[in-house]
Parts: sequence; structure tokens; C-alpha cells
Amino acid sequence: MRTLILNSANIVDGTNNSILQYEFAGGNINLKKGQKVALANLQMYYSTFNITTANNNNSFSYVWVNGTTYPVNIPNGFYDIDALNNFLHFTMVQNGHYMVTAAGDNVYFITMGINPTLYAVEVNCFGISVALATANAWVLPSSPTWVIPTNFIVPELVVGTNNFGLVIGFAAGTYPNAVIAGVPPAQTQTPAFTTDQQFTSTIVPQVTPLSSFILTCSLINNNYAVPNNLIYSFAPQGTIGEQFTIAPNQYVFIDCLPAQYSRFIVSFIDQNFRPVAIQDPNMIIQLVISDPDDNLGF
Repeated sequence: MRTLILNSANIVDGTNNSILQYEFAGGNINLKKGQKVALANLQMYYSTFNITTANNNNSFSYVWVNGTTYPVNIPNGFYDIDALNNFLHFTMVQNGHYMVTAAGDNVYFITMGINPTLYAVEVNCFGISVALATANAWVLPSSPTWVIPTNFIVPELVVGTNNFGLVIGFAAGTYPNAVIAGVPPAQTQTPAFTTDQQFTSTIVPQVTPLSSFILTCSLINNNYAVPNNLIYSFAPQGTIGEQFTIAPNQYVFIDCLPAQYSRFIVSFIDQNFRPVAIQDPNMIIQLVISDPDDNLGF
């Protein structure tokens, strides 16, 4: 049985660390019918972003109490729901769309959070009015770009037709679905609201589009799998930034494709057979190739 090791030195440039090429030392080798390949061990870091331009899930918007829509453009990265909520609030601070308590704390009027009981995301949109601000001793931030509305106005979260809605489990639309019109501070909202508005995701949130890594190898011909060069699949382990190890308790041998090889390719794809982008190139993949006379127990 022969052991092959691939590491960061084998990564093909320009492939987002998802394709590795192994060059056989000393020239070509012949793989014969009956020889098999198995994954023995894999070590890597969980470093695949969930929110990216490539995933088309990195933007949404909100309608402020003045009736204007403001974009929220999220830099590529890994975000859970709390981090998305924090980035929304960061954007609102940049736009001056918040108020300040007597103690100096910021008050935000759109929030996103997890409802673990329902396996859902909740969006809360809180109304603003002069009466409410006065009762709570809220004041505008320094150098405000807006005025407090006389009427009770609820800001609105806008989920576009891109894939961001899948992340939080919301269909494309405006929450609440209303029209803010008129000249501030006397603007109105149709329909009018007298209370804060809460919304719960109606589809299962897919916070990360990656549910499984599929490892392929150009040496094999797996007649029972799609794709037919599939050698192993596994779910991401741990949390983002953590190193994890895949070590099968028993080798799962797959038939080699008999041919002469000077090199071969190992690649990572996702559960939908799309290439994945791996940020951290530090990885080790250990493969074993059976010899014709090896007793593999079957």
C-alpha cells in the first residue's frame, strides 16, 4: 500500500485553495485494474466564508423614517445572525440612523436575532415618534441627517431578490410592507402602525450555503457516485477559524481508473458540486493507494 501526502505546496494558483495537484516523482506511474484509492486523513481549517459577492448574498437594504431606502453592503466574510445584526447597526451608525439615551447608549430601530425555539430568525422593526422619543429621553445623534417624525413611523427592512433572503429565511419583500410619504417631520406611513412590528422567517434560514465538502480525485472511477471521481464527503467541523481532522475509522477504497499518470488532481466542491473558496491554505490530505496484491478484506 502506498501513501501520498498533499499539502499547501500542491495548491494550484488561482483556485481559492480548492484544487491541489500532485506530481509523481520520477515520471509516470501505471495504475492497474483492481488498484484502489482511499482517504486516510485530512486536516484543514474551517475558513470558507458564507457571505460573499460570489454567493450573491452580501446585500440588503432598509427604508428609514424619512422614506429613503439605504443599502447595506456586507464585505466578504463569515457572519452569523448576531454579526449580521451588528453590521446592520454599524451601517445605521454611519448613516446617523439611531438615537441616544440619557446614559449615552445607542438605540437601534431594526434588529435581527435568532429564535432557537422555532429554528428561525426574527426581525424587529421599532417605531419612532416625537412623543416616544420625549417619553424615553432619546435624542438625535450629533450632526443628525434627519428629524424625528411627528407621527409614529416604523422603519422597514428590505430583502431583495438576491440570495440574502435565504440566509435569514425571508422571501423577497419589505418588512413591514408599507409606504412612507410626505415631508418630514409630518410624513405618514400607509398602512399606519400604532405598535412595533415583528416578523419571523417563513423558510429555514441557511446561514451558510455550505453544508458539505465533497472531495474528488482524478485517479478514481466511482461508478456508484455523482460525480464519478468522488472519494469522500464531510460536513464542516467546529466553528470558523478552527482546525479539524477527518480520519475515517476504516478506509473507504474506490476503484482506480486504470491508466498511466504523471500527476493527478484533488479538489474540494460543495454539496451542489460548485467550487468552494477556502481562505486558509494550510492543509494536509493523506491518500493511500492499494497495491495489486494487498489484502483489503473484500
